[in-house]
Amino acid sequence: MLRTKKEHIIIILTLSILISLPFIISDYYLYLVRLIAIYAILTIGLNIFMGYCGQINFGGAAFYCIGAYCTTMLQIKLNWHFFFAFPIAMMLNYSVAWLISYPFLRLKGQALAIGTLAFAIAMFLLAERFPELTGGADGIFVPPLVLFGREVGKIFLHYFILSFAAVAYLISYFLVNSDIGRAMKAIRADEVAAAALGVNVNHYKKLAWIANAMFGGVAGALYAEQAGFICPTTFSLGTNITVLIMNFVGGLGSTLGAVVGAGIMTLLSYFLVAIQEFILLVHGLTLFIVIRFLPDGVVGALRNVLTKKNP
Repeated sequence: MLRTKKEHIIIILTLSILISLPFIISDYYLYLVRLIAIYAILTIGLNIFMGYCGQINFGGAAFYCIGAYCTTMLQIKLNWHFFFAFPIAMMLNYSVAWLISYPFLRLKGQALAIGTLAFAIAMFLLAERFPELTGGADGIFVPPLVLFGREVGKIFLHYFILSFAAVAYLISYFLVNSDIGRAMKAIRADEVAAAALGVNVNHYKKLAWIANAMFGGVAGALYAEQAGFICPTTFSLGTNITVLIMNFVGGLGSTLGAVVGAGIMTLLSYFLVAIQEFILLVHGLTLFIVIRFLPDGVVGALRNVLTKKNP
């Protein structure tokens, strides 16, 4: 209980700092904070499916791509406002996730890993090979977010994105501490034993998969509005690997770990921009170090230290 109170205090302090950031830091660092929040949403969704339900997803950027392009295309092709295009795109995201859950969730282990990666690569290729619709490899500019006839400023966008990140965190926190979350953890521990105890394994795996998809779609739509420009390389193999590493670095099976991992890896990528061509090598070394020396991730390691100090 003490550990939970400490986490709550840290979260409250962090939120207070994030709220005041637009008035104390430059636009560049504010951009990084928003990017971390977007990646946190994406990573939290993947963590529900992988960390809590124990399934494998090597295609974390697939629904990220769908959310970004669907929201953008509805705005450009049909001239819809973001606040109308966004929920429609999320409904489409949900529909795709629901449909492919039937063949995908029959797969297990390495087969599921390969299947999800193949799906992510397919989404990348669709975005790249249809330039008349998506802009192709050259990318496409995203219409700015407009409210009451005026383009919103960076401060509004900052709070807008942070509010989604906060809601995503709370949904994950309460979900994994509910009966649904306990069922998912039982599946992670042993599917056969969970089924023997009356847990509807297929149902909860599908819930985790759809949650993964919806969080990814939200992150994609927000990223498009934040960046103002999207292209297929944003959703390439490298992004799938990066999101996967974020979960391991922060701590797989921890909502707070997903946020911390997103923060660490995003900052690492931007502070090492001078050696960007070697960034995947750096990410690989980071993953090796974490798995070898911090198997529970950064958050897990900190929890172990605090537990030893407060037995």
